[in-house]
Amino acid sequence: MHGSTQADAEVPAGSVIIVGAGLVGAVQALLFARAGFNVTVIEKKQLPEADHSLHAISSRTVALSYRSRQLLSDAGLWPAIDCCPIQTVHVSEQGNFGSIKLEAHKLDVEALGYVVSNAQFESYMYGLLKSEARIEVIESAKVVSVQNNSESADVTIEQSGVAKNLSASLVVAADGTHSAVREMLGIDTRQHDYQQFAVLANVCTSRSQKHCAYERFTRDGPLALLPLSAANDAGQLYSMIYTAGTAQSEELKALSDEDFLGLLQKKFGGRSGRFEKIGKRYVAPLSLTVSMQQTEGRFVLIGNAARTLHPVAGQGMNLALRDVFELVSSVVSIENIDSALAHFVKKRNTDQWWVTQQTDLLARLFVDKPWPLRLPVSFMTGAGFVLLDIIEPFKKAFASTNMGRHVPLAKVWQRDSDVSSAG
Repeated sequence: MHGSTQADAEVPAGSVIIVGAGLVGAVQALLFARAGFNVTVIEKKQLPEADHSLHAISSRTVALSYRSRQLLSDAGLWPAIDCCPIQTVHVSEQGNFGSIKLEAHKLDVEALGYVVSNAQFESYMYGLLKSEARIEVIESAKVVSVQNNSESADVTIEQSGVAKNLSASLVVAADGTHSAVREMLGIDTRQHDYQQFAVLANVCTSRSQKHCAYERFTRDGPLALLPLSAANDAGQLYSMIYTAGTAQSEELKALSDEDFLGLLQKKFGGRSGRFEKIGKRYVAPLSLTVSMQQTEGRFVLIGNAARTLHPVAGQGMNLALRDVFELVSSVVSIENIDSALAHFVKKRNTDQWWVTQQTDLLARLFVDKPWPLRLPVSFMTGAGFVLLDIIEPFKKAFASTNMGRHVPLAKVWQRDSDVSSAG
């Protein structure tokens, strides 16, 4: 439920509730705490123990952009774990001429992005959450109701069958694509089913190219390989995202590892040598989900709760992190919470719209089309790749956008910031 009545109890100034302790929620909580807020994190699961399987054959990964690295580093949150820098990105289309090659040294950066183990990144962030005095983590708890008030936001949680009411100046919903908080607030979404699913796995190839990432557009959908550590002296370990039509899902699930590697080889070609080994495969349906509004009273949606994008350009997490930093900056710099949220929405609108449109276009453009449409699309993408690759200013602009450099760095606020009057 949600309404608009005065809270029964006085709400502590500078208090924030974060619903969801995934990577986005964890970063959001740490930023608010380090800016001087008292933070309560509500997580429906138990936080996992440390996982030291970094770059193992079955380890899930996340790709962070150049701008995400800057933001996290400035806040002292860049994970003290191994990560693989991406220094070259090669973009091509199966069965078509033209390609794009982006190189870090031509853009005066040390890397275009970084590939990090999910398990290690999460373990690092959870360790910081648990050691931060201003953060209380309530695990194995779910939100059962929400309510807006004139000066606060309330949530009722249930933990081990016991209900508890919590109030704060602000509630941040970072509870994922199927956000329970968003549903309770009555916020509608715009959705598009791509009729695709993604197969996620780590693969070993015979040729070592440690810092080169590949994005190959096939008629079934995009195929991405992100570099991890070397598999051996001659080979390479990649994080793979393979997309295909929903009609193929059962067939692909049934393939043996050997047959799946053979299919990858056919789609990708021999740029990275022979596909030799594959780890555990994870399968997920792909759709676009965009909330029609990002705030409702003292509630704000962040991460996949606000928008879930196709993984074609690897922009979802990076867009969310830019939102997270700007939200804290807006709330700290503008005394009134309602005004701060309005400022946040206005400031983030252009970046959110542009990344969503770009990702959606790429997801739709390269999927196989009936013959009458295939020819003009093939010419457009092939010629477009050639032109983008040879016209350096266009290529730099394209690369800068995907690295997040088009967005100014949000100010990082430290604990001594004055938030006593927030709310």
